[in-house]
Amino acid sequence: ETQMDNPCKWLDDASWDNITELDKLTNFHGIANSFEQYARDWHLWYTSPEPEEAMLPGEWGNSCNELQKMLVVRSLRKDRVAFCSTSFIINNLGSKFTEPPVLDMNAVVEDSNCRTPLIFVLSTGVDPTSGLVQLADEVGMKNRFSALSLGQGQAPLATKLIKEGVKEGNWVYLANCHLSLSWMPHLDKLVEQLQSEEPHPDFRLWLSSNPTKDFPISILQAGLKMTTEPPKGLKANMKRLYGLVSERTFSRCKKPEKYKKLLFTLCFFHSVLIERRKFLQLGWNIPYDFNDSDFEVSENLLNMYLDEYEETPWDALKYLIAGVNYGGHVTDDLDRRLLHTYINDFFNESVLNVPFYKLSSLNDTYYVPKDGPYQHYKDYISLLPSVDHPAAFGQHPNADITSQIRETHMLFETLLSLQPQVSSVKGESTEDKVLALAQDVKEHLPELIDYENTVSVLAEERHTPLGVVL
Repeated sequence: ETQMDNPCKWLDDASWDNITELDKLTNFHGIANSFEQYARDWHLWYTSPEPEEAMLPGEWGNSCNELQKMLVVRSLRKDRVAFCSTSFIINNLGSKFTEPPVLDMNAVVEDSNCRTPLIFVLSTGVDPTSGLVQLADEVGMKNRFSALSLGQGQAPLATKLIKEGVKEGNWVYLANCHLSLSWMPHLDKLVEQLQSEEPHPDFRLWLSSNPTKDFPISILQAGLKMTTEPPKGLKANMKRLYGLVSERTFSRCKKPEKYKKLLFTLCFFHSVLIERRKFLQLGWNIPYDFNDSDFEVSENLLNMYLDEYEETPWDALKYLIAGVNYGGHVTDDLDRRLLHTYINDFFNESVLNVPFYKLSSLNDTYYVPKDGPYQHYKDYISLLPSVDHPAAFGQHPNADITSQIRETHMLFETLLSLQPQVSSVKGESTEDKVLALAQDVKEHLPELIDYENTVSVLAEERHTPLGVVL
């Protein structure tokens, strides 16, 4: 079939191919011709920084519903598809479906029992260890909590901890099961034994692992699965970091005025380092896995050094946090220079002395809020924008396009992977095969036993040898 020539020099061939394919759909007949009729209006829409918010040119502005407009955005501006999808979900289902829920560990413990393993499916930058230790402290299990990171040579100790925990009612946490896959069959047997034994009612087996196909299916089926979605954006990252800091920790420093402000800048520092990864080589020359442990160690250093010294030891704090703690991950010289640039901006006397100290070039968006209680800082974070402007990281707006297109590709790949897998040979989907197998099993099952007639027959023959035996 002959394709209509592209009438717009500013429109690339791939986008024009999308439009001509879209033109074949019932509700989009004539959209390709409109590019010749409204060329200037389409160019203004195409170059708009937020085309999903702008009206479509000509009659298409009134004739397209929200979903149909998403198809136009997908055809021309793939970098804005994620924003369209989020808006569509909020308008039709509610905002709660776009915000990752906070894992309630207390509710998880209440739903579990001594025979049910509790499994953390790990995601990038998230470490459940500190939250688990804090939970054990809250429920009075701190002195009966054992944690072990699996790896080479740790299998005998792990087995010992589980057997002791079953008898004494301890909590046992085996971290990083994916690093000890050869021991997983033995762990599978230990979990299976829990179903037949009588473990102490207080016993809990906690496991953590990266997603891997070699993790025993039977453990997954027997256990409670939990995962924490990697937070996306500065707001979500800071909100989660403040969730790691309890009110008791927030109030323990002897110099609260300094500590509260520097804790906020530390959270912002950590969030910026993590979020820069979305810019790929424009963010870091080498992607680094900064995690919760880096933040927790830095927070402890901040508290300790503020308590120990009358004058704020800026050089020591910056060296230990950026040079040693976070800097221990960094291997590229230019990345290290970037790290030190950030720490110099966020850790200096102006943070303590200048009211509403600006943390980015977006003057009215990111700043250190005025002093207040723990909840005051959390309330301020909840007011931050959900979508970060590239300028918050010192980047040009164009730097965000690549990461947004990559996110769009991941979104569509995930959606396509969820579709039924159709066999090209027989034309049967996986669901059809399962239903056919279930029907076959059902047909081979024997008929139900007629208990009433069987009893009457046996009653008549109760004096026979067979009747006596039965």
